[in-house]
Order: sequence, then structure tokens, then C-alpha cells
Amino acid sequence: MGKTLLNIFLVLICLGVLLSLLPYAWILFIPAIFLYRRKFREEPLRKKKYTAALGTLSLLSLCVFGYAQASAPDVEKISISPTSNYEMDVNSEYPINIQVQPEDARPKKLELVTDNGLLTLDYSRGESSCLLKSSGKTGESNVYLKTPDGKSSNAIHISVTDKKAEAEAKKKAEEEAKKKAETEAKLQAEAEAKQKAETEAKQKAEAEAKQKAEEEARLQAEAAAKQQAEEEARLQAEAQAKQQAEEEARLQAEAEAAAAQEAEAAAAQPVEQMVWLSATGEKYHRIPNCGNMNPDKARQIPLSQAEGSYQACKNCW
Repeated sequence: MGKTLLNIFLVLICLGVLLSLLPYAWILFIPAIFLYRRKFREEPLRKKKYTAALGTLSLLSLCVFGYAQASAPDVEKISISPTSNYEMDVNSEYPINIQVQPEDARPKKLELVTDNGLLTLDYSRGESSCLLKSSGKTGESNVYLKTPDGKSSNAIHISVTDKKAEAEAKKKAEEEAKKKAETEAKLQAEAEAKQKAETEAKQKAEAEAKQKAEEEARLQAEAAAKQQAEEEARLQAEAQAKQQAEEEARLQAEAEAAAAQEAEAAAAQPVEQMVWLSATGEKYHRIPNCGNMNPDKARQIPLSQAEGSYQACKNCW
């Protein structure tokens, strides 16, 4: 008994599955008709039998499918998810889910409302989902779905970017920034080098000017010292010459005074007669050139001195 109930339960489940799939069974039955007609081409009776059976089932499935579609209730409310803001690439797709109320309603055609034709709608995935595709433009848009009878879904905000173009633009900007930084660094280095060269040239010129000024001051000081030394030497020489002249004048005056005194003394005493002596003779003479005397070698002595040692010349005395 339990086994029988189980079999009945399984049969009912299979019937339920078949009934749920019945509206779509025609998709399989129609190709099967052509397959069986080709398979039983040599057996006209079986070909006719299978064709009739499969044709009947296909017609029944199509009728059920048409009834199911025609009897679906109208859409009262429609919404899409996810509802958060989304950023998509210009070459990518974004899937969204569609929820309708009542749940058994089947929207026949949905319209995508977007700004500036930024996105397009691919509704080929079925009734409960679709794809948002980029139209090749970049930008931002609020997107929502709209039914033929004017019912609108909630809106989602989508940003469409061209990541490749942004990466290229970023790379280009980085290269330009790098190039600009290198140019600025080069200009700054050149400016610093120029400033350094100018500073060094200025310092060198100042050092040379200082050295030149010191050299000129040294030469001027040496010239002044030399001039002062020469002046002092001149003054000292003049002083010494003056002193020497004064000394010589004093000595001369003293000599003249002594000579005057001697002259006075001599004048006061009687003058003694002087006689001449030859170089080798033994007689004294009145004149230096008496006889064979050499006047250049003759000398004078007082008569009183000559009389004591020499004899008088008989020729000149």
C-alpha cells in the first residue's frame, strides 16, 4: 500500500512538471516531427502516426503557450536592482534585475530612459533581467525602465567612463608632469649654476679687488715709507752735513785762531834765518840750487841748527 501511494505521488509530480513545461514543449516537438519523418521515411504508416501524434502535442503546447501569454495580468509596478550607483566602462555591460507586480505579469516591451542616449537596453536575456550596454559615449545618467502603458521603475545612477582613455590620459599627464618637472629641475639647476657662477665670479672679483687694493696699499705704504725714509735720510744727511760743516768751521776757526796766535807769537819773537841742505852734502847753502844741488831734493833748516852740524858754502855764503 505504501509503495502504491509513493508511485502515485511520483506520477503526480511528473504530471505537474510536464504540465508546467507544456507551454514550451512545442519548441522540442516541432524539430522532433521533422526528425521522425526523416527516420521513418521508408515506413509511411509509422511516419504518419508519429507525425500526427507529435503535431497534436505541438498544437496543444502552442495553444497552452498562447493562452498563458494572453491571460498574463498587466504590470502594476516595476522596479530594477541593484539600486546603488554604478560605474561601468564604456566597453562593458551592466546586468540589472527586473521585478514586477504581480509576479505573474509579463511585460511585453520595456523602454530604457537615459540621458543623451548614453546607454542601450538588451532585453534578450528574458523577462526578469536585462543588460545595459554603453553606446560608446562617456558621462553620467539616471536610468529607469518604462512599460508601454507608461509605468516607470525606480532610477539608478550610472557613470560611464573610458578606463583605457583615462589610463592613457593619466599616463600622458604623468609623462607631461614628469617632463615638466625635469624641465623645471633643469631650469632650476641652470639658474642655480648661473647664480653660483655669478656668486663665485663676484667673490673672485671682490677677492681680486681686495688683493689689488691691499697690494696698492702695500705699495703706497712702501712708497710712503721709502719717501719718509729718504726724507729722514735727507734730513739726517743735511743735519750731519750741517753738523760736519759746523764742526769743520769750528775746527777751521780754532786752527785759524791757533795760527793767528802762532803768528802773533812768531811776530813777537825774532825770525831766524833758514838755510838749504842738499840731499847728501855736508854744507848749508843760501839758495837751493847752488852748484850741483838738486832743488827738488833740497830742504830747509834753521841757521842755528845748521851751524852746529854743517859748514857754510863758500860759493853762496
